Amino acid sequence: MKIYYYSSGHGYGHISRSSVILLELLKCPQIEEIHLVSDRISFIDWEHPKLKKRKVNLDLGVIQKDSLSIDLKATEANLQTFEKDKHKLIQSESKYCRENSIKLIMSDVSSLPMVIAVEAEIPSIFIGNFTWDFIYRHYANQSSYFSYIADLYATEYSFATEALFLPLTCSMPSFLETKNIGFVGRKPNVSKEEAKNSFGFRSDKTYILMSFGAYGLSGFPLNLEKLSDEIVLVASGVPGLVDNRIFVPREGHYPDLVSACDFVLTKPGYGIISECVYAKTPILYTERGDFAEYPVLTNWLDTFFPSSYISHEQISNCDFNGSISSIDNSLWTTKLKEILYDGEKTVVEQVLEYS
Repeated sequence: MKIYYYSSGHGYGHISRSSVILLELLKCPQIEEIHLVSDRISFIDWEHPKLKKRKVNLDLGVIQKDSLSIDLKATEANLQTFEKDKHKLIQSESKYCRENSIKLIMSDVSSLPMVIAVEAEIPSIFIGNFTWDFIYRHYANQSSYFSYIADLYATEYSFATEALFLPLTCSMPSFLETKNIGFVGRKPNVSKEEAKNSFGFRSDKTYILMSFGAYGLSGFPLNLEKLSDEIVLVASGVPGLVDNRIFVPREGHYPDLVSACDFVLTKPGYGIISECVYAKTPILYTERGDFAEYPVLTNWLDTFFPSSYISHEQISNCDFNGSISSIDNSLWTTKLKEILYDGEKTVVEQVLEYS
């Protein structure tokens, strides 16, 4: 069986979890080829004889001014341009599927692959914890165009043969056949102790990893002179953050760094939350702008995961101790036992039903 797999390029979370699913799928002898399609294709920095990569963008997401704010006017303008040319994209991608004998389309989280699947007369599987119609409908009070585009995309999602819902799920009523699956996320390769030793972390320091994904912390001031001597800020590949008082580790497996640190400071997104779940590292979360997914994520964190809110002002002043002290560590042995893991294995089971 040959698979066309689309991963959204909005942030790192989609392509990050897709990498986990891809590695699991590639183990299956029933799968001849996977054609990975994404605007963030460079994230997959490994090769496999059954994996083909193509840089194509099939969704726009939202345009972000920076890591913590959204540009709705630019988002609307880009969507209007994208919609004008969409028919050509559907035709070219469905032709590609026919020419390459694709038997199944998978999408995280774009609706357009479902339309391409209908055009190519093959089944499709959605994977995700939100849909773009849910996100855009949140902005309908800002512009009627977002209401229009939300209705359009909801219809496109309804063409999916089935949908696999990840944890942290937002409202997704468009799908007829659905299944809840466990967390999909990259996992550490070594134990916490081994990870700490590999990065040279000291036992008398508290290490806070600043994880702000593809958009970095550009334009976000940090008064590092106020940073406590006991705390070390850690940054790996964070655009807009350069200072000799911040520890920049050697390149390596990012989930190992998540595991090595005592806390992760982030704007909440599925990708970093899933990696903290597997690394068992508490989260300090802050606002991420007017994003519809935010309350779903923070409600889950407050209920299930050792975490605490921290304001932009506290971050700027390097004031972390108050938020750290309010984390409920009892959740490690209570609520976390209720969640599902290893969702990638369920994905493979569902995919093989089409082989």
